[in-house]
Amino acid sequence: MTQFALLDLFAATAKKSTNPAPLIILVVVALAGYFLFLKPQQRKAKAARANQGSGYMVGDEVQTIGGVVGTILEIHGDRYTLLTGSTGSDGNLDGAQPTRIVFVRQAIARKLEPVVAVDPDAGFDGDAHDHGHESVEIEDHDGEAEEA
Repeated sequence: MTQFALLDLFAATAKKSTNPAPLIILVVVALAGYFLFLKPQQRKAKAARANQGSGYMVGDEVQTIGGVVGTILEIHGDRYTLLTGSTGSDGNLDGAQPTRIVFVRQAIARKLEPVVAVDPDAGFDGDAHDHGHESVEIEDHDGEAEEA
């Protein structure tokens, strides 16, 4: 008879209605978390993607997330072909050999501003009162200083 009493106890417990308050609280907390944390993050990510995707054109100098600097030669969808390396001003290859590398859009970190070339013959050495006169002291082996 104890088995029947135990089954009656389980049947009586199953027939009782449960309190919906904990379930409602759980749903409210989940919705609040979504709207307070996930939705703003999704908006920020969408705005960042919109800003990055339209800002690059052929001819722009860019830097990748790996530190590679190059000029955009071609854009095909989300693939950007960069020309890396440089050529000298006279057309000779002085530095690194130019190389074409294809990157996906997500690998491009930022657009670089054009570098302003400084004329080395301008003669500016940082001292406004010097007027191009330079005096150098050279120390002899005897410890005496001479002016050259």
